[in-house]
This record gives sequence, C-alpha cells and structure tokens, in this order.
Amino acid sequence: MKKLPLLIFLSAYTLNTLSAQDLLMQDGTFSQCSGILYDSGGSGAYGNSENYTLTICPDSSVGTAVQLDFTFFETQNNVDILSVYDGSNTSASLLGSFSGTANPGIILATNATGCLTLSFNSNNAITGGGFTANISCATSCQDIDLSISSSPAATASGSIIASPGDNIDFEAITNFSVDGTGANYTWSFGDGAIESNGSNSISHSYNAIGTYTVSLTVTDTNPTGCSETTTVIVQILGPYLLIDQSTYSVDQLVEDVLINSSCAEISNIISSTGTNFGSSNGIGYFTGNGQSFPFIEGVVLSTGDANQSGGPETGTLSGGSYAWPGDLDLANAIPGLEYSSSYNATYVQFDFVPKADTIEFNFIFASEEYGTFQCSYTDAFAFLLTNNQTGQTTNLAVVPGTADPISVLSVRDNTYNTDCTSVNEEYFAAYYGTGGLPVADSPIDFRGHTVSMAAQSAVIPDTSYTIKLVIADDFDYLYDAAVFLEAGSFNLGGDLGDDITIEAGTALCDGGTITLDTQFTEATHVWYLDGVVIEGASNASIDITEEGLYAVDIIYDEECTSSDSILIEYKPSPIIEGVEDLVLCDSGNTTFDLSQNNNLILGSQDPSSFNISYHTLAEDAEDDLNPITTNLTDYTTSNGNQTIYIRIEDAISESCYVTGSFELVLLTLPMSPISNGDLTDCDSGQTLTAAATVNTDQTLIWYDAASG
Repeated sequence: MKKLPLLIFLSAYTLNTLSAQDLLMQDGTFSQCSGILYDSGGSGAYGNSENYTLTICPDSSVGTAVQLDFTFFETQNNVDILSVYDGSNTSASLLGSFSGTANPGIILATNATGCLTLSFNSNNAITGGGFTANISCATSCQDIDLSISSSPAATASGSIIASPGDNIDFEAITNFSVDGTGANYTWSFGDGAIESNGSNSISHSYNAIGTYTVSLTVTDTNPTGCSETTTVIVQILGPYLLIDQSTYSVDQLVEDVLINSSCAEISNIISSTGTNFGSSNGIGYFTGNGQSFPFIEGVVLSTGDANQSGGPETGTLSGGSYAWPGDLDLANAIPGLEYSSSYNATYVQFDFVPKADTIEFNFIFASEEYGTFQCSYTDAFAFLLTNNQTGQTTNLAVVPGTADPISVLSVRDNTYNTDCTSVNEEYFAAYYGTGGLPVADSPIDFRGHTVSMAAQSAVIPDTSYTIKLVIADDFDYLYDAAVFLEAGSFNLGGDLGDDITIEAGTALCDGGTITLDTQFTEATHVWYLDGVVIEGASNASIDITEEGLYAVDIIYDEECTSSDSILIEYKPSPIIEGVEDLVLCDSGNTTFDLSQNNNLILGSQDPSSFNISYHTLAEDAEDDLNPITTNLTDYTTSNGNQTIYIRIEDAISESCYVTGSFELVLLTLPMSPISNGDLTDCDSGQTLTAAATVNTDQTLIWYDAASG
C-alpha cells in the first residue's frame, strides 16, 4: 500500500515537466509549430501493446510545413515501430519506418497540407526508452526546374563536345516556383574543380582528353536546405573518333542519337551484327571534335569490330569471320554482289511514319580497300527504304545525281592507285597512307573515306515505311568497311538545317531571300526572330531577308511538338553612294588619280568592310579581273575621254558587289589668242576696235587691264 502514492507522485512529476506545447504520442490531430513530441511515456518509457496515430499540422501560417527533429530514439528493434507519413493520414506517402536506435533525424512535410502523421505500434513484451523530437514549422521546398545550357551547345545525344583547352561556357537555366533570390550555384566539373559559391553562369576548360560529368546543384535560401541537382556529360576529344559500344542500346542509337525527335513514330527496331554469330560487334556510337572529321557524333556500322573504327590509321582492319554471313536484301540491291560470297553483314532496321514529304540523313563511307583494291574489289552498303503500302524498295545510298551504289568502285581517286581511272572523285575526301595524308592524321582507322553525303527521298506523310541500313564484306571477311551516320540528321521534318553564317561560307548577300521550311504543312507554327514572335507567320515555311536568330515552335498534336532554331547571317552588300567624272587639261603628260573617287563611292560605308577596284573593261569589273593597280594614282590616257569601271565588294567573301563607271575627260589646251596689235588713241574721242583670233571651240573673254 505504500508504493501507490509513490507511483502517483512520479506520474504527476512526468506530466508536470511538459510545457503547454509539448505532445505525448496519442490518437488525435494537433496544429502547432513548437514544443516537443514525446512517446506516450513522456520522459519515461512507452507502454506495451500501444497503437496510436497522431497527426501534427502547421498552425495558421500559410505555406509552411511541420518539421520534426528527433533528438532521441530507442525502441525494441524490428518490433516497436514508428512510421511517419507525408500527409494528414496514414494513406499518405510513407516517409519511413523506424525502430531500434537508428535516429530518424530531421523529417519535413513536403505535401500541400504541411502535415505529418505518425503511427506507433508496440508489442506486449519489452519496451524501450522511447523517442523525443523538437516540433517546428518551416517553409516547404519550392519546385526548382533546372537544366544546363552551354556554348558549344550539347549535341543531339545531350553531350558537350570540345577540344583540350577550349573554353566552355555553362549557364544554369532555372525556374523557381516561388523565388530564386539569393540561390547558390555549386558547379562540380568532374576534373576535381569545384565552384561552391558560383553564379548561374561560369566558364571552364579541360586540359586532358576524357569524359567528364559536370554537376550543378542549386540551393535556395530556405533554411531547410532545399536544392536541385542536374548533370551534363562533357567529352574532351582529340583528333581521333572515340567509339562507345556500352552507353546506348540499339534502340537508343536509333531513337535518341540518329533521329532524336518527339515527332518520330519509330517502331520494330531490329538489328544484326557479328555478335549474333559469335563474332565482333559491328555497331557503335562515335564522337569527334568536329574538326578532323565532319561529324561530331553519330552511329557507326562496320563489317568488323566497330570499336576499332577510331583513329589513327594503324593498319588493315580485318575483323569478323566466315561464320558471320552476308545479307540477302543487300545482295539483291547491289548489282554483282553475291549473297553466297558476302560476309560480315551489319544492319539496323526500323519502321517509321514521316510527318513531312521528304526524309534525309547524312553519312560517310569508309573502307580499307581504298588504294590497293579500289580498282577491283569492293564491300557494299545500302540504305533500303520500303513503302509498306506499295512494297516498293529504293536504295538511298547512291552517288548524287545517279543510280550508282556508293562503293570504292564508284567513288575513287586514281592518285592512290593509277591502275584505274578516277570515278566521281569530287565525292572522295581523304586517303591516309603512301601518296596521301599522314596516317597519324587519320581520325578513323580506315585507309580512305568519302565526303559527307545526304541520303534523301520523297515520302508520303503519315505512311508507314521501313528502312534498313546495312553493310557487308564482299568475297571474304578481310579489309573492313564502315558507314558513319551523323547524329540527329535523320530528318523526318521540323529541322531548319545548319546555321547560315559568313564563317561557314553559306551566307547570302544583304537582301537575299532565304526560305526556312519545316515541311510540317499540317502543323501549327509559331515563328520567332531574336525571341520575338513574328506576327502573321504561322505556315510551315517563311521567307526571310533579315539576319538574326530564327526559331520555330511546331505543334502537330499533343504528342508531337518540336522546336528548332537557326542563326542567319548576311554578308554586307555595298552601294556606290556617289561618283564624279575626272576632268583635266591635256598638258602632254597628264595623269589622273583614280582614287579621288574612293570617298565618294564609299560615302557613309565603313572603308574596312569593302574593297574598291578600277577596271578598263566592264566585264573585268563584273568578273573581278585585271584591276588597275600599279598606276592607280597616276593613270594616263591618250585617247581623250575614257570610261573607267568601278567594282566595290564586301571584304569578307568578295562575292557581294556592285559595279559602276565614270569618265576620264582630257581637254585640249586652248590656243593663245592672236590679236591685231596694240591700239593707240590720243583722246580724240575716236572709237577703237580690237580683234583677236581663237579656235571655234574656245570662248574669248576681254578684260580692261587698267581696271582688271
């Protein structure tokens, strides 16, 4: 009987230590942002066979969320369990279940109500010390949409490609759902360099060739530490192509690298290569610096191990085996290619539905047979396009303007083998080896390769097609060949093409008309110039005569939206603002300074932007031939009047020009007048008549010598 008062005293003491804002674990819902949460025993142990559900919501503060900071935690491990839910009841997302001595740490509600719901269950045996958590409320984390843009821009596959030492400009593209004021930007460049207090834009360069992961973490000023992280891959490349056979599956190579368009309806992707026959993998992804090889990235199909396609040229690639067969479709498409003597076929095939009325993609053919065997043997490849409604198949891998399949026999230069004549040599790009370029300079491990060419065809929009990209060895498995397909170049519509710039040599003269065409004639278009909507421009094509950054949003349907942009530059076009005939008297050795007209011709135009030349023939001025140079400032003419022709052209390309002319006028010196002598009069009032003789084309002016 003496123990009962003691128990009552202890219980009263425990309750008296709780403040008005403190909570014991119990059933119920409470709204508060302060105090301490205890287990049901307060500062003592909880009881056996407990089953409580407690919800804590923020008080009247809008936009806040409950935060629990556990300072002590001890329950019977794996039996007495505290579960925390992100919401106002146990149907909300479970944030975690805790038991034993693993402290839950800080838990913050992230749901719209800002509430946390706790469920505690204990068994009927052993208990523990319980738990204690400080209750507070914090502003819930805002949404931070984050991406990285760069110069140079990321490729179709999302990687940034540069050379050692190149400066790469990074910019964080952020969208804060509430406010981004005071946000911190932490950049980690993957080479050990970290900018922990960086700004939203930053530059960095890499000295070593390799692949780097750039990580950006943006943290706002919320005291709970709200942040978002994104990454981008940077590849620092030398002169040789880098081959990757592990990052992308074949499906990804087609959908994300070769095509990379949300408007592409792609299906039934299949492939075959040496790995299907116990041999090499002839399919790979490649990247390059864009300088030593025309393509920055893409897909390579090889008759050997595609992984060996990267440069430099080290000798003859002869991968594969006789167990790896050829391809029947290829043999049927290429004249003279026998399936029975064809080996090591690699192909990728898929179905697609175009939205536009044409398709095209860029490729380069390479072969070890260039040089030694370019007169007699050739491996073969084809791009076989089949209309699935008509069944008609067309090979798109042909010499431009012909129906001839591309091979070492149809595109070759006899500089590297004089046993046969050159054929379509304008499409042959480079040979590495004896008589050609140094092998160390070859970006790929093949003797020779063609220029970049475009495979293209008219198609019927919204019609199903199948395309098979296939290559194989002829006669044996030796002397490999490969075809390189440019990433993102498989254009099913919506692509505005490459930038039109002065540096690239594609710019027109001022005032020239350029037509931009997405080919999506049935889609809705929104066109922009330097970020401003071009009013009234809603068709698939637009004619432009003004330079700037053009962009277009293409809305075909809910699942097919696309955007593209293109930089347009114009070369400066000159005008002749003024010109005067040059007139001098013939003194027997009269010279003209033709440059006297320079300032008149230029007028307000920048002299450094234009070249002026003078010619004696109109056709020379048009063709920029035989300019007057050595005697420009002391030009002589013996023919009286002479026409001089002007040419003023832009100083960059020298192709934007206008012509004009002026006259050189050489006047005959007037003869001295022949008078009839002096006349004398002694003031007799007599009228005296003076006479003088001059040429008929001269005017005689009389003066009174006394008065002037």
